[in-house]
Amino acid sequence: MRDGYGRVAFAMAAAFLMATGCGEAPETEPGLTADEVIARHVEAVGGADAIDALENIRIRPEVIEPEFTIVGDYRATRNGRMRVDIYIGSERVFSEGIDADGGWQQAGTDAEFVETTPIARAALAHGVEFNLFGLHDLEARGHRASLFGREDIDGVNYYVIHLAMEDGFERYFFVNPDSWMVERYRETSALHPDIDDEERPAETIQSNFQEVCGVVRPFDTQKIDRETGEEIQRTRALSVDCNLDPDVLNIGRNEPATPPS
Repeated sequence: MRDGYGRVAFAMAAAFLMATGCGEAPETEPGLTADEVIARHVEAVGGADAIDALENIRIRPEVIEPEFTIVGDYRATRNGRMRVDIYIGSERVFSEGIDADGGWQQAGTDAEFVETTPIARAALAHGVEFNLFGLHDLEARGHRASLFGREDIDGVNYYVIHLAMEDGFERYFFVNPDSWMVERYRETSALHPDIDDEERPAETIQSNFQEVCGVVRPFDTQKIDRETGEEIQRTRALSVDCNLDPDVLNIGRNEPATPPS
C-alpha cells in the first residue's frame, strides 16, 4: 500500500486549495475581461493584501480514496518550501517535500530518503503556488491567464479562466459570477508520476468555503475522473492555520514530524 499513500500525498500536495485538451476555446461572450474576473475573485476571497500577507500555511486534511482513508499534515512556505506527511492513526507511512536540498520522498519513518523525479517536484511546487499565492500574482510569477469563455454547469454560467504556468502546466478555473469563488477546476495530469505517469483529465469540485487568516478557501473537495465519471478522491480539511512560527513547521526532511492530533 505504500505506493498508494505516495499517490495520495502527491495529489494532496499538488492540488490541495477544464482539462487540457478541451478543444478550441469557445467564443468569449461580451462581458468582463480575464483581469476583471480575477480582480473580482481576489476581492471576494479577502483581497490582495490578505493573500500577500500569507507567509506559510498548514493544512490537516482527511483524504478518502476507494482503497483507504488517511490523514495528512501539509505545510508550505512562500519561499517555495513544503512538506506533507501521511498518517494512519499515529503512524507516519509516507512523507515528501521540497527543502533546501531539493525534492524528496520517504516511504515510512525508517526508510531512506529518495529524490523525487523532476515532474513530481514540479507538481509539489504547483501546490505551493495554489495554496499560498493568488491569481493576481500570476504575471509577476511568470504565468499567464486568459479568459477561455463561459460554460454552463448545473445552472451556473461560469467564467472559465485558463492558467498556463511557466513550466507548461495548465489548469482551468471555473469562477461563479455570483460569489466569485472558484468552485471547480480542471486539469490533465498524472496523480503520481513517480508511480504511474499516465495523465488523465480530472475535475475537482470545491465547497464549504471558510475564512482563515482573512482569506476564504474551500475546506472540502471532490475529484472526479472526467472520462469515467468516477470519484477519484475526496478531501476534508480538519484544520487550516497560517503564519505560524517557522520553527514549528519542521519542513526539512531531517526534521521531526508531528502526528496529527
